[in-house]
Amino acid sequence: MRIYFLVAILAIVTACNKEATLTPDPVQPMYTLPQGNHSYDDSIVAFHKKYDSYILYQFTQYDYAYNYIDTRTDSAFIADPASIPQALEFLKQQLFSFYPDAFLMKTMPFKILLAGSISKNGVPSVPALAASNSMIAFGYTNGTLAQKTPAEIKQLRGWLNRAYMERALRVGAINIPTDFFDPMPRYKNLQEYNKYAAGVVEPINEKLNIVTDLLGFIELATGHTYNELTSPGHPLSPNVDVNGMVKKRYNIMISYFQNMYGVDLQAIGNMP
Repeated sequence: MRIYFLVAILAIVTACNKEATLTPDPVQPMYTLPQGNHSYDDSIVAFHKKYDSYILYQFTQYDYAYNYIDTRTDSAFIADPASIPQALEFLKQQLFSFYPDAFLMKTMPFKILLAGSISKNGVPSVPALAASNSMIAFGYTNGTLAQKTPAEIKQLRGWLNRAYMERALRVGAINIPTDFFDPMPRYKNLQEYNKYAAGVVEPINEKLNIVTDLLGFIELATGHTYNELTSPGHPLSPNVDVNGMVKKRYNIMISYFQNMYGVDLQAIGNMP
């Protein structure tokens, strides 16, 4: 009986050792690239290999709306296939080319959705851009980029860089400089007529907070030349920035991104 008992124990130990050496199945990627066999698919695959980020032109509403902790209430629609090369080139020229690789590695979203449009309840979104914890969506993959004027391209550049930074702020890939909210503007007391006195450039609405406050400056710098911003009637001009608070907070933001990340946001806006 004792011999049988020892044999049973050995069998159990052997079985446990075999289980311990089992190799788990490899984790399958969430998305499969390439999504097609077009010439631009090679560049999308290369982009993924470099930045571990998926550029998707085929996606579901769930891919767009799900945000880990909540769900977006607007919708993104599939891109016009013929417009994908132009959209990829626009992202390259008006976003990625401005930033050092180290910054892109740190801030690149998990996925970038090339959408034909973005809307809510049938109303087109302006700008047609969206950012969440996991993605940014570019809703201009629809043939309209070639029709835009230089001024519209610059405006879209500002919107795009803002969306990219919004996503980076959401996940803590970049931070808000502490000097930027010293003193903290009293957002609830601000109206359009007195916002510049408090050093705020973002439109006044219920969404205004310290994050959108900073994003307003990012959009301002990346979408306008410095000469434009300092000309009469513009936010950095003495006749608008009457007490110098806009210029003070603008300088804090510009210096912070230069010193922390090696990024000159105003140089982006100064581009043609």
